[in-house]
Amino acid sequence: MSDVTSGISRRWLVAAAGASAGCAGLDSAGGAPARTPLEQQNEALVNEFCAAWAARDVGKLLPYLSEDIVYQMFEGRPDIVGHAAFEKELGGFLASMREVRWEILRSHAIGPLVINERIDYFFASEEKRNMTFQVAGYFLVKDGKIRVWRDFSIPGGISRIGPAVPRGS
Repeated sequence: MSDVTSGISRRWLVAAAGASAGCAGLDSAGGAPARTPLEQQNEALVNEFCAAWAARDVGKLLPYLSEDIVYQMFEGRPDIVGHAAFEKELGGFLASMREVRWEILRSHAIGPLVINERIDYFFASEEKRNMTFQVAGYFLVKDGKIRVWRDFSIPGGISRIGPAVPRGS
């Protein structure tokens, strides 16, 4: 083997070893870095919070939120700040629903941030008040609680109000 060939081979081996070591920290879903345990916990917290809406009880939602939660229901709407304001704003609304279901289409955590795409279904006693919205949710998790939550409409996504809202499963 010539010096040129052996040099290329060594370089190739070093590069291959480096690439292998670099890939060890990647998951199989397209080469993204593997999620840390904290990211997994944050995503699980947000998923549990989204599922808890089915209870239609604001008291079951508050334990997921920091005392100083900042929530913006949709762009342009003033922030709802703190447990008391959250309870006042959403308590009566949830109590008036006969069914609430949120379907998470996809979710991703990066450090303290969790972003999900959801379809939120709200079924009222009066069908004309039924609502379905497709949103992107942004959640900032601090110390095991949701500290900031903002929902954004998805352009071209589902947005229906009234009896035409499908029941789903």
